[in-house]
Amino acid sequence: MNRNEFLKTLLAAGMLFPLAACSSSGSKEPVSGEDTESETAEKVKLTVLRAGTDTDKKAFYEKVITQFEAENPDIEIEYQESAYGDDFETKLNTGFASGTAPDVMEFTLASMGTRVPLGQYASLDTYVESWDGKDDYMESALNLGSINGSVYGIAVQPDVRMLIYNRELFEEAGLDPDSPPTNWEELAQYHKTLIRYEDSKVVQTGLGIPTSGSNLQHYLSIFLFQNGVKNLVDEDTDTILFHSEEGIEAAQFIADLIGEGVIFWNSTNSDENPFASGNAAMTFAGTADFDNWNSGALTGKIAYAAPLTHVAQGTFCGMSFLFMSGETKHPQEAWRFIEYMASADIMWERYETLGAIPVRESLKEQFIAGDPDANTAIYESIAVGIGSPKVAYANSIFNAVNDAMERIAYGVEDVETSLNKAAKELQKEIDSQ
Repeated sequence: MNRNEFLKTLLAAGMLFPLAACSSSGSKEPVSGEDTESETAEKVKLTVLRAGTDTDKKAFYEKVITQFEAENPDIEIEYQESAYGDDFETKLNTGFASGTAPDVMEFTLASMGTRVPLGQYASLDTYVESWDGKDDYMESALNLGSINGSVYGIAVQPDVRMLIYNRELFEEAGLDPDSPPTNWEELAQYHKTLIRYEDSKVVQTGLGIPTSGSNLQHYLSIFLFQNGVKNLVDEDTDTILFHSEEGIEAAQFIADLIGEGVIFWNSTNSDENPFASGNAAMTFAGTADFDNWNSGALTGKIAYAAPLTHVAQGTFCGMSFLFMSGETKHPQEAWRFIEYMASADIMWERYETLGAIPVRESLKEQFIAGDPDANTAIYESIAVGIGSPKVAYANSIFNAVNDAMERIAYGVEDVETSLNKAAKELQKEIDSQ
């Protein structure tokens, strides 16, 4: 059974995600002619579904949709939204199963590995080739929305992992607060310098790296990329990479940092991150975390650093995309909406309204000018950012790596044994497809 048949079998059996309802339909509405007689003209109706129920994002969408409809009087938009997780997956599954899927969806990179092979996301190559925005988009953003060289998603909101550090703790330790670490060697040195003990207990650590939880794979990914490995697995060949020689070296580097002294915490709950309480001098986190911490007790004390370098410079970067349904009856109109939402003007409006980092080169200077130091680091991080593997078994990768890294953190197994065990279990699932 090939991958597509495997996915379709799971979807039909309700094993990929639960099911609920969603609809999209065309409609006809009367419009006024030049004389007093009424004429009936066809007006294309598109359904647009967004993942999330944030009130500010809903208000943004409603405003932009109103603008779009005014500029495109032949198109009517029905806006829908649903909470992330089972609710959203349910809504999509029901729509695709019943032939009433939304025409356009704003969703995450993680969905591509499952839905692209099923034909649920349309290839946008035909449109992108003649799109004047193509050359203006950051290369990394276009790459994140692509599989096997074809574009399926147009990036609209990055979720990049930044190296964030506490300037005050740097100063207290005699480190230059304007010179954060730039490579593995410096990170290890700074980490060790910043550790503080009380009665043999670590009360302050250098790098706030988690020792358990659902996001350990993000931390391994960051060091994996910096060690020249393309991802946890090769999504083109299904080759497992996290237990390669370079992968073991990256995981060993993390293990050595833990061995120097860390505060144990669970990454599933970001509130446990010792950086948030001022008990870690550095961590990897998103821009939303930075904004949250910078409005509390750490206000004015924290800063961004550029991505670290070892063999290469890199970091993890998630992304939200606009996808076109592979079943839409109105692909031209759907693309017009996607193109509008991805335009420079709307992207800048999204940034000013929601704080979404713009991913167009023409907006780079304007973005950086707002906060040169911080925004330069953010832009550089997105430029070298790599996302999770776009494969149907992505969750199994995450679970395998998370479990392996937790065993390593707690000294249950050595790095090579743990990663090889994880790879062996994952290979069984890959082989069963």
